[in-house]
Amino acid sequence: MAKYPGRSRREFLSMGGKVIMGEALMPLATTSEVELTSTVPFNPMKVANEIRTEFKQFLFGASVYPELQTDDERRRMLDHLQRARMNVVRVSESSWGNIETAQGHYSFDWLHSFLEELGKRNMMAILGTSSYIPPQWLAAGNPEILVQLHPGVKAHPMARHAPCLNHPLYREAVRQYVSAIAKEFKDHPVVIGWQLGNEEEGSITRICYNPACEKAWTEWLKKTYRTPREFNRRLNLVSWGMKVRSLDEVPQPSEGVEESGKEIAALTLAHRHFRRDTLLNFFAMQAAALREAGVKQWVTTDWNTVWDAVADDPQVSKIMDIAGLNYYQPKDDNLEYWQTLTWHQDMHRAACGRKHFLTTETRFGVTGGTFMADPFPTREQFHMWGLEAAAFGSSGLLYWTGNRWRGGHWPQWGGLFDWSGHPEPDFHWAAELGEFFQKWGKHLLEYPVKAKAVILTDFGQRTALEVYPHIRPSLSLLPQSFDALHRIGIGVDSLNLARAENPENLESYSLVLIPAATALDNPRIPDALKEYTRRGGIVMITPFTAYTDRNGIFRSDGFAANLKELTGVLVRTIRWIGSTPGSRENGLEVEWKGAGMERTSPVGLNGYCELVEANAEAASIATFKSNQPILNGRPAATQKKLGRGSVVKLGFWPEDDSLFRLIRHLVPDSENLLREPLPAGVVAVPRTDNSMFVVNTTSKIQPVQLQRTSKERLSGEHLGGDVKLKAYQVIWLE
Repeated sequence: MAKYPGRSRREFLSMGGKVIMGEALMPLATTSEVELTSTVPFNPMKVANEIRTEFKQFLFGASVYPELQTDDERRRMLDHLQRARMNVVRVSESSWGNIETAQGHYSFDWLHSFLEELGKRNMMAILGTSSYIPPQWLAAGNPEILVQLHPGVKAHPMARHAPCLNHPLYREAVRQYVSAIAKEFKDHPVVIGWQLGNEEEGSITRICYNPACEKAWTEWLKKTYRTPREFNRRLNLVSWGMKVRSLDEVPQPSEGVEESGKEIAALTLAHRHFRRDTLLNFFAMQAAALREAGVKQWVTTDWNTVWDAVADDPQVSKIMDIAGLNYYQPKDDNLEYWQTLTWHQDMHRAACGRKHFLTTETRFGVTGGTFMADPFPTREQFHMWGLEAAAFGSSGLLYWTGNRWRGGHWPQWGGLFDWSGHPEPDFHWAAELGEFFQKWGKHLLEYPVKAKAVILTDFGQRTALEVYPHIRPSLSLLPQSFDALHRIGIGVDSLNLARAENPENLESYSLVLIPAATALDNPRIPDALKEYTRRGGIVMITPFTAYTDRNGIFRSDGFAANLKELTGVLVRTIRWIGSTPGSRENGLEVEWKGAGMERTSPVGLNGYCELVEANAEAASIATFKSNQPILNGRPAATQKKLGRGSVVKLGFWPEDDSLFRLIRHLVPDSENLLREPLPAGVVAVPRTDNSMFVVNTTSKIQPVQLQRTSKERLSGEHLGGDVKLKAYQVIWLE
């Protein structure tokens, strides 16, 4: 997994030489935001006091596949899991074909027997709907339901995610199966939750030519744009004379050469939103089937650490109760991976407003398939992986997998047990973590992450930035922003822009950071931010913000013109000054002269900068130093006072730690245990009991400078001043 950090099992296998028809051709691209008319007709009958969403204990366990085992093997496995202090399993996630053996014929006996064994051990179960991999009597017997990767070229019926999510026959089969398993187990005492599908986000970037998808695309265009005239206007198709006469004439974009339509960025962007709505509609249908069958347990799915993540979409919290997240840590040091995981954990934790998320899959042992992809971790590294998840607000940690797969798919992927069912030699590492969660799990649930900052981002902003990235490194601002806050000991939530319209959703935070929200054109956002600032809040806005509208069309009134009343700044145009990555030949720097900053900083992003026009209310707190007259002396950062707060606009991205120091000046925190920003690869997560986790994700000894002496909960030692973190060490200060 080291070669492909942050990937799910699906992504890893599709990129690592194992071609899985139906997945290997999925591009890892994303897009932006068209005006959304949701296609999710969903009334889940969610009555708050009826749905059992409480988490009374930390969930620790594994995904298991008892249908692959004998009765004796199941009992031995559960006995071992119980000795490791595990209290939950994820089951039936891929079992549709082992339960519905023919249409309408269900074999629930093995699952009943297994749940009975769980009950004897006071263990719990999360049941899966298996909707991502149908039985072969359905997939092979009805090839018309399969994804078409190219017109007429169908996915293999045995592949994961092979069916077309828009095909009515497939959707009806899913609905009937989900209804059947829900009615069978809705009142089972060991079932605490339900998981919809498995790693379904890959469908967002898929182009499917199944006639059902083609029809759904046309219907989505008509519902979203209503008329060809509106479609032409919003996608600015006067360009090159591309105006359409009828929405029936608009094909899906495709992969390949320019003439395939892939290079029509606004169309690609619209298509991502169509695929997003398709997926959410598919999930809403399943959730409705569960609720209509009488299910009152919580509902989730296992999302992935992909750029165009969907978990924070406003529709999701109407469908699901808590976010699940799958991730597989790299064996080698990889800063980019940990920055990516950081923002995903923060975002998924905040997505459903629960202050927790579930780690629905993480690794034990090696990653792999028919071969091992990387070495086993060390004990210290493995423990760091588990404690890091807990630090960031995971309320459950489940390994993939428990019992080993012996079939022809992934026999060399790690598991808690070997192929004969005996515990792996390092199984006791999991038992050691189990003891920690048994001791501290309830405390972790009662005292969640303490977030004083919030970052505004959502599917629309991320997809817009990927389709219109402006420069190649522009996607780095989002993960680096989350990482920066954690390196100065500030907890951070994520908030979608629909919720950010309401100033009350911002008022609990001291800082609102908006990194690279390129399609920020919601007219209610500036008003909400102004109200928040007047009450004493700090707003910080980075480059790439408000460059386009939600359709990906560049603004004609100036970049961030809609924020000018808030910031006092207009971005008239932009420049990329650096000639090569890491180049210093242009001597581009920034000189700070305000907001507590007295220093010179190198300009990051290979010399990318904004040429801003600031009015009298926006004081320059940094200026560019350049040998190019058009840039030299221009404002590089401004600050506008507004009520009891202020708004900072950055016209560049610092390559040094200036951002850390600027935030610490603007948002002072006397309770912060850190004296200096943490080195790269080390992050801190404060909790509401005024404790703080500090996590070294690297194999190197790392320095940490503390403000005062604090007790370290894990060892009982008292630490203060200059502390040397060992490789992969996690400390929990109080």
